[in-house]
Amino acid sequence: MTIKNRFISKEEKKGFSAVYERILNIQSEWQRFISTGSTANILSIRPEVLSSWKRSYERGIDPYHIRTATITPEELARRLESNRTLLEVSIPLLEAFGSNIEGSDFRVDLIDSDLFILKQFGEKKVLETAAGCGSTPGVSRAESQTGTNAICLAAILRRPIQLVGPEHYNERLQQLTCSATPLVDNEGKLLGVLNLAGPYERVQLHTLGMTVALGRAIELSYLQAHLLNEKELAHKYIESIVDSISDGLVALNEKSRISVLNKNAGKILDLRRNDVIDHSAEEFFDPDSTIIQTLKSGEAHVDKELVFSRNNKRKMVIGTCLPVSIKEGTKSVLCVFKELSRARGFVKNLAGFKAYFTLDDLKGKSTNFINAINFARHTAPLPSNILLLGESGTGKELFAQGIHNASQAKNGPFIAINCGAIPAGLIESELFGYEGGAFTGARREGQQGKLELAEDGTLFLDDIDCMPVGTQVTLLRILQNRCFTRIGGTHEILFNARIIVASNKDLWKEVRDGSFRKDLFYRINVITIEIPPLRERKEDIYELGKEFTRRWTDKLGATLILSNKALAMMVNYPWPGNVRELENVIERCAIIAHSRGSTQIEERDLLTYQGFHLSDDTKEDPSGIAGVASLDQMERETILRILSSMNNNISAAAKKLGVTRGTLYNKMRKYNIPFKASQRI
Repeated sequence: MTIKNRFISKEEKKGFSAVYERILNIQSEWQRFISTGSTANILSIRPEVLSSWKRSYERGIDPYHIRTATITPEELARRLESNRTLLEVSIPLLEAFGSNIEGSDFRVDLIDSDLFILKQFGEKKVLETAAGCGSTPGVSRAESQTGTNAICLAAILRRPIQLVGPEHYNERLQQLTCSATPLVDNEGKLLGVLNLAGPYERVQLHTLGMTVALGRAIELSYLQAHLLNEKELAHKYIESIVDSISDGLVALNEKSRISVLNKNAGKILDLRRNDVIDHSAEEFFDPDSTIIQTLKSGEAHVDKELVFSRNNKRKMVIGTCLPVSIKEGTKSVLCVFKELSRARGFVKNLAGFKAYFTLDDLKGKSTNFINAINFARHTAPLPSNILLLGESGTGKELFAQGIHNASQAKNGPFIAINCGAIPAGLIESELFGYEGGAFTGARREGQQGKLELAEDGTLFLDDIDCMPVGTQVTLLRILQNRCFTRIGGTHEILFNARIIVASNKDLWKEVRDGSFRKDLFYRINVITIEIPPLRERKEDIYELGKEFTRRWTDKLGATLILSNKALAMMVNYPWPGNVRELENVIERCAIIAHSRGSTQIEERDLLTYQGFHLSDDTKEDPSGIAGVASLDQMERETILRILSSMNNNISAAAKKLGVTRGTLYNKMRKYNIPFKASQRI
């Protein structure tokens, strides 16, 4: 059958319109081109179509048979999945369009960016006919497979195009008119092709227009879906970022509705995000809450204590609450905060609220001292209150730090207060804190007390016997109820910290004398650890003396040891100041011995310390102290020697002596050491 006879018969030529005459011309030129491969005298074919014919001819594509390049069902399923968004926005539109073209013998093809048919829409018989001609989902319509067709040209040219009958390169497609339009995203990337195919004799220009309009609707729907996906993805990203923040985060919009609440904020404030988002903040926070006050007043709170109260119960946090201007007359609020228990990590590092010593750092071999350490080690993990008793200088705070670091509270702060060092009128504000304006001279925003700072950690109250009786009553109530109120405040704050107290007095006697409340004593005297004085640990004096000497050996950069006579003298001394006194004496003697160029701390070095003369055990002077130079003389000699060794370099000499240049100048003036012109700064 000739191509001509396939389209029209001789009897039908009469009455042909100009359109059919054009088709006849195209049919004739196609036949001539297929026969010769020459484009000479090809006048009816559009340049873009003719170029495709040439490419198809040069590829050796059979114009009378279609090579059906079909992908596997598995590959088709993969392509459907990868084009899910395109399908989701296209299918409703194409199904509706397909129902409106029933009886027209037209169908709609949706093709992916690689020109494989994904879906077809139309009447069942039309789709069956198409399948019989090799047009089904999974079939390729690439130019390299089927030659010139509207689908591949729309993709190549990136514009709508309509091919009628013999404009198709392959004879089996010449019974169709195809109107195809490319589908592109907002960046111009090809998403696929939309093709409207039907009998060639029903060709209409508006068919292409309908295809273009339908394609544009799909592109806009795709863009909208893409933007929604991007918005949702951005929302997910923001939500993930917000939730990944270790701090709590709450935001209110201009209508005082909660717009953001991350996981940590929900955990800290005991709120569920789904319950509060887009709800009024007043439903969950009392009017005195910082976030509500910030929204009303516009006043920022930066790195301060923030209040979240609900049903008159307060939650105190540390953070920043800022008003955020949106536009004139409206503002929102953003709060970023952390729990006091988490803030303690910053507090203890910045303010020094940290325990540096462990029980292993306590040096001693005497039985009574080792027993005290072992008892502390066994009681440290328990939550019980601990009372440390011992003379001044025995190391009560070192014991307290060691117990803290061996307890469940080791990751929390270690807050130490010397009750004897704080004026009686200030100790309560120091312990409990105060609200803003509680008294004249107080900070306007108020201040946390040590009880709050010690949350989840340890509160060490040294010299507890010096605490005023009135404060003792308040402390007893706190230990009983585990909560307290700031000075000038009305809201109770939970107290959650380990209590260790210490005293160098006989508290039993203090209770009998009425200077210490017995009810508080019974409350703190749960576990008592008595630290023996150094005079009862004579075997430890040698150990400690050697340890302290080693430390000063490292600091001075010279080898120093204790002579046997010096050790014997130290063992016989009662050390009323205990370990603290011993450490200070070793420091003194190490410097003196080093200043005279000695590598040994001797008796004469110890005898420069007045304590040895006042002690009954060391009144005799076996070494002849009268012959020893005064400390001023030795200091003058040391300065002269160091200046000489440093070639009179003032800066180097000051550094060697461990003093500032100003101090060295003062010493030189004191001892009448002349400043030589040759001396360098």
